[in-house]
Amino acid sequence: MTISEQLAALRATREARHKRLNEIAQKAIDEGRSMNTAEAEEFDTAEGEVKTLDADIGRLSRLEAAQKAAAQPVHSPNPDAPVEAPVRGTDLQLKKVEKLEPGVLIARYAMCLASANGDHAKAFRLAEKYYPQSEAIVRTLKAQSEGADLVSMFKQKATVPAGTTTDSTWAAPLVYAETWGGDFVGFVRPRTLIGQANFRPVPFNVRIGGQTSGGTAKWVGQGKAKPVTKFDFTAYNTEYTKISALSVITKELMRLGDPSAELLVRDGLADAVVERLDSDLFDPDMPAVSGVNPAGLLAGVSPVDGPSSGDAEDIECAIDRLWAPWDATGMGERPAYYTTPAVARRLARLRDPLGNRVFPTMSNNGGTIDGVPVRVSQYLANNGGSGGAPLILVDEAEIWLADDGSVTLDFSDHATIEMSDTPVGSSSATVTSNGSPFVNMFQTNSRAFLAERAVWYAKRRTGAVQWIDGFPTSC
Repeated sequence: MTISEQLAALRATREARHKRLNEIAQKAIDEGRSMNTAEAEEFDTAEGEVKTLDADIGRLSRLEAAQKAAAQPVHSPNPDAPVEAPVRGTDLQLKKVEKLEPGVLIARYAMCLASANGDHAKAFRLAEKYYPQSEAIVRTLKAQSEGADLVSMFKQKATVPAGTTTDSTWAAPLVYAETWGGDFVGFVRPRTLIGQANFRPVPFNVRIGGQTSGGTAKWVGQGKAKPVTKFDFTAYNTEYTKISALSVITKELMRLGDPSAELLVRDGLADAVVERLDSDLFDPDMPAVSGVNPAGLLAGVSPVDGPSSGDAEDIECAIDRLWAPWDATGMGERPAYYTTPAVARRLARLRDPLGNRVFPTMSNNGGTIDGVPVRVSQYLANNGGSGGAPLILVDEAEIWLADDGSVTLDFSDHATIEMSDTPVGSSSATVTSNGSPFVNMFQTNSRAFLAERAVWYAKRRTGAVQWIDGFPTSC
């Protein structure tokens, strides 16, 4: 590419990033709310990209001007010879930047390593052959083939002595690996309910004191005793819990060189993480298990009465009952509804007796109800009663969330996998099979990918979550 061509490409990319900044901000303004976590991260990332693009455009523009000024005509010794075109200055070799969909980098790394059966030298050669423009993958695999000891490919856990990011066997691989982890989490986060939510962030492994009830002030007459009030407090330890999910695909599906295979690997890893997070977040039957998992946010929460019929007035009254417990506590700083696509579709199609849409800003994929965002996940369907799916109201300001924002990845082509979403396998000899089929990866020409992500959440105050168990999804 010439400098002019590269400048045109950079300017087009900058215009697209700047347009996206405006779209994110305008959406939050139109809905009368602050940006949620996913929007804020996307905004900050796009803003940083715009600044970087501005700097690149400025440098290349100055270089282009300097080359034009330095261009010299070629003087022929023969005055009768035709005048040749001016010769430019030193040619500039520009690196072509590959534009990839989010999450593809981590899929490419996994495919190279899996195809090489864990041999980093072979994986490095595969990356050079199939993905030469993915410099991060090539350099990291090269570093590993030369003996780099990476404690965690996609996650940095400890401080290390000072080093340089250009060292091929030390700091550089950590930088690239962290980028891939962020790339994958950036792809997964908007697809999960936790990623869409605007929960209150907290760190892992800390003790947090929370207030469960407020005091009461009273009028006091002159010379009269002042009444004593009390506050109720509780304490939480934010544990380090993680989501682990296995995704199994056949070797034929992940064959190198086929772009669709990259997306299959990426989507397989992402779907496994998304399903577990969304299924358990509001599971009313999931108690907290120390060191294993947090309690579902609906655990111990009694549902309010749902609509007895499917007409508009009855449904609106049921929604009012969701809000009623907050009227006495003052909660509702950052409210949001959570439900399934079926309930969202029912609300979007609801009509009053005159045929007008009751919730005009609703769609099958969510939207808003009276300005309150509606977040949708198909995996919430498992949490509803026999009469339908749940409709959940959450004060997101009253939910703690610890999320390290990274992911770890491992794979195997020889392991024997218990093909069950409720496996009982254990290193303990006393644990026996529950009848689930066991599949050997080598025997079936398959690859098993393991993705893990550390997440913990809890209610800051009781009453922060209200729900209807069995919201009607049809007339």
